[in-house]
Amino acid sequence: MYMASIPFTLAALATSAVPGLAVFGVREHDEDPSFAEAVIVSDDAELLVRVPRTQAAEVQQSATILGLAALTAGPRGRLPFAVPETLGLTRAGETRAVVSTFVDGAQFVAEDLSDDAILLQPLAEAIAAIHELPLGVAQSGGLPISTAQDLRLAATRIIDRAEATRLIPETVLQRWQRTVEAAELWDFAPTTVHGSLEAARFRVDGDKITGVVGWSELSVGDPAADLAWLLAPGSDVLDAVLARYVSQRNAGSMPNLRTRAALYHELEVAKWLLHGTEIHDQSVIDDAVAMMDRMVGVSGVLSVAYASTQSRSPLGETEVAALLEETPAVSTHVSDTAAVEALDEDRMFGNETDFVERLPEADEPVANNASGMASVPEPVTEAELAEFAALGADTGIVPDFDFTDPAAGHSSSAQPDPTPTDQARPAALTDDEDSQLTQPYTDDDLTGGRTR
Repeated sequence: MYMASIPFTLAALATSAVPGLAVFGVREHDEDPSFAEAVIVSDDAELLVRVPRTQAAEVQQSATILGLAALTAGPRGRLPFAVPETLGLTRAGETRAVVSTFVDGAQFVAEDLSDDAILLQPLAEAIAAIHELPLGVAQSGGLPISTAQDLRLAATRIIDRAEATRLIPETVLQRWQRTVEAAELWDFAPTTVHGSLEAARFRVDGDKITGVVGWSELSVGDPAADLAWLLAPGSDVLDAVLARYVSQRNAGSMPNLRTRAALYHELEVAKWLLHGTEIHDQSVIDDAVAMMDRMVGVSGVLSVAYASTQSRSPLGETEVAALLEETPAVSTHVSDTAAVEALDEDRMFGNETDFVERLPEADEPVANNASGMASVPEPVTEAELAEFAALGADTGIVPDFDFTDPAAGHSSSAQPDPTPTDQARPAALTDDEDSQLTQPYTDDDLTGGRTR
């Protein structure tokens, strides 16, 4: 790798990377030991020139260029802080020099934060603003896009690899496995994330966040990953920032978010252990093992966070509002066609009776009684039977049952024959049947005639 370390050499590389650049001054900058850095003073701004010292730093620089390219003018306008902008690059030996705008500001140490620090509100606002960026920022920039299950599997793989070292305390291992196996914890909507947030990424001026740097891991992922670093000063600081964070955006279940943040925080130790085993550095391995030994016990941050998801207290006002916002709106609009079809169904099935023609009273069905069964007609008296018999004798129509036997007309077992035989019919009716069917009776045909 190119070992550029002289500020004037870096200034010369900057003029090659940015045509027409006028350099009025240069000063050393040693923020990251993986890079040779210098701040260039031009006529209207300060610029940062960086040359990677290692191959890993070069890979990181390439990812940063992609991340900053995805943050076009639109997304940058949504952020309440400054973001570096790549201005140019040039070859520097076997690697390259990259020139970008310089984001100035003071820095702070995470462990110095308290649960009532004045920076908590601007921190919550800055993180929420990143998570509110459209997913299209990462999609259009060709950056990684992960689903909730992708992230769950990634955490599982880290745990499995760490378990294979046989250096993980059983209590810690079970805690990690229990968390990744809890499906409800991984039911969340991925967002645009910074991906490598920590205190060193922020630039501050008093109680304001003026800039955020280090965008090499910009992607669509778990918002909890951007909050995990807040556990370094203690769980009270994370809780205080979360309370402000959920007031800025719909973050879903805060206990679940907190639990995943605690898991990511502990998995950083697992990554440190894996790094030590990969480079065969026993000092790194011993350091990671010592940190995990301190995580043993039920009072760990992840244990407490996980327990809170199993025995939750009643939802707060902010969480209820967030859940209501997640509930999809149901449209009550009914199209004209649907309304007409519903009206036709009402007509068809009798719900709407205004259009149903009533039957004549003689044709009305027998009403049901209170029990739901058809009402049984009153028995015919002997006087009525005698009257029917006399009327039949006068008209020549003889019924097919005996009127003189009341029981014959009311037996539940006897059924009248709907088609009487010819022998039971009078001869007069048989001979003149057609005329009786087509012509009405006259007054002379009736007994006694009609009084005119």
